[in-house]
Amino acid sequence: MRQRSKIVLGGLAALLWSSLPVPAQGGPGGGGNGGNGGGPSTRLASYLASLPLESVSARERADLLHMIQEEKLARDVYRVLAQTWSVPVHANIAQSEQEHMDLVAAMLLRYGIPNPVPNDRVGSYADPLFTQLFVMLTDFGRLSPLHAEITGALIEEIDILDLDVVLIGSDNRDLDTVWQNLLRGSRNHLRSFAGLIENRGIAYPGIFLPNPRVVAILSTPRETQPVDENGNPLP
Repeated sequence: MRQRSKIVLGGLAALLWSSLPVPAQGGPGGGGNGGNGGGPSTRLASYLASLPLESVSARERADLLHMIQEEKLARDVYRVLAQTWSVPVHANIAQSEQEHMDLVAAMLLRYGIPNPVPNDRVGSYADPLFTQLFVMLTDFGRLSPLHAEITGALIEEIDILDLDVVLIGSDNRDLDTVWQNLLRGSRNHLRSFAGLIENRGIAYPGIFLPNPRVVAILSTPRETQPVDENGNPLP
């Protein structure tokens, strides 16, 4: 997991300082209001509470510790960019990322694993990898509103990539439920940021995810219902 993020960090560094998307070839612009898209709900909390406690493997433990910091990174970057540009989407999605953090924190508490987040200060992380990413992403996002929107889309792609890996390594029903709901939220957030970019006449083909997957996400509606461990909407 950490090695994967180091690879992403290297690629992200080259990308952020050297390129922007190309002009769009047409197509509808998406929405840009952000929205919740993955935070806790009474229905989701009740479902999680109904699931059995299971043993947590070393890999699952490491993934929990990594993902709560990754969600904090997203929240922190969006808070900074919301203050910089006063664009509602960043503030709205920052709140959703806080709810993602709360979901992961609930799993840490459920299994008696100490929370690695040292404090709630923006830009503060136990893992220096996230400090590097925070500086890089906020510096890039402060260049212009378009840069801020691209930053958001990149963050959501990285989240989706990491959550794909986490799900492969997890077999606990409660953890899988959390990861599926974080994935749902990240897909919604990607739709929001890509929609804002496309409204400027700029195509967002995807940077880290394969283009067909990005197209599939952007061409489908927002997902508004919490889901179970298999990604199916809760009744």
